[in-house]
Amino acid sequence: MLGRITDDIWALEDDLKLPLGMLLPSRTTLVRLPKNEIAVWSPLAIDDAHAEQIDALGDVSHIIAPSNVHYLFLAAAAKRWPKARLFGPPGLERKVDGLSFDPLPRDGEMFGGEILVRRIEGVPYMVEHAFLHARSKSLLVTDLVFNVHACRGAGMPLFLRSVGAWKKTAQSRFWRFLTKDREAAKKSVVDVFAWDFDRLIMAHGDVLDADAREPLARALAWMVS
Repeated sequence: MLGRITDDIWALEDDLKLPLGMLLPSRTTLVRLPKNEIAVWSPLAIDDAHAEQIDALGDVSHIIAPSNVHYLFLAAAAKRWPKARLFGPPGLERKVDGLSFDPLPRDGEMFGGEILVRRIEGVPYMVEHAFLHARSKSLLVTDLVFNVHACRGAGMPLFLRSVGAWKKTAQSRFWRFLTKDREAAKKSVVDVFAWDFDRLIMAHGDVLDADAREPLARALAWMVS
């Protein structure tokens, strides 16, 4: 289902099928940039009907794999919109053989300053990037935090509860295991909190439309303590 989050930001939401039949609620985020360009973050499987809705928003000009684990449908999206410029994190080239893309910057601006970007460092398995849509004060993340309060099937709630990320804004306990350089991770998160944001859009779970800084700070407290 394609729905509007705020001015110039929409989401396509669907369940991502994981092993053992688990269904993880997931989100592709779409941002309309100047010149009627559309940037697509973390594309899910997009059928013809949803592609038509997306094309009605503007011209898909940029497709972004924001981490080394959010890339499964990147090739399909590139095939559907062959003129779009692809972006991905360093290391993704080892997972998407035959698909060329521009590396996401460690930090700085993208798309003429419309988007700010900061790599969450110290977690080499993920290489996740956080993004700020400054005009709407919206922070975009993927697996940095979850906010899942409902999902289909019994398996996923049990799994999310086991990793401390069920029915609350929280970070999976896997992040602690995967973090290899805590100081680098801390610096990255501190830089993200220096941004002016109020809304939090994550890849998995309910969007926090306002007052997102406090719950995000609670979820990431161990990284910055």
